[in-house]
Amino acid sequence: MRELYESGHDRTKETAAVERFIHHFGGGADYVKLPIQYKLDFAIVRDGRVTSFIEVKCRKNIISAYPTYIISLSKMVAATQYKTAGISCILLVQWTDQMGWVQIPDNRWVTKVGGRKDRGDWQDVEPVVHIPIKEFKLI
Repeated sequence: MRELYESGHDRTKETAAVERFIHHFGGGADYVKLPIQYKLDFAIVRDGRVTSFIEVKCRKNIISAYPTYIISLSKMVAATQYKTAGISCILLVQWTDQMGWVQIPDNRWVTKVGGRKDRGDWQDVEPVVHIPIKEFKLI
């Protein structure tokens, strides 16, 4: 089984980000942490109904550090499946200086091979989707 790199501190930051996101849109929704098999982090629930799934990322760089944000193609594939089931999917990113979100997936985005190499985990290099930073809506 693959090692999980997410810490309790990471989960706390993700929860704070999703709460800020919900508050930005007027509140009135709840959220539920999703099991790992769903590939995305949270379900947003309004009136007892799941309305969307959110993938939350907290970065240690400013928003302008890179021209694109990369995310695993496997998460985009999962988001495509959820979209066909009537559940919208959102990528929410908290950079050190900004928070932004974008609806996923979008077939205009380019897929390349990339990822992290600093942890020595060969599974960190995979097909990734490049989302232009300019497409994020800022909060």
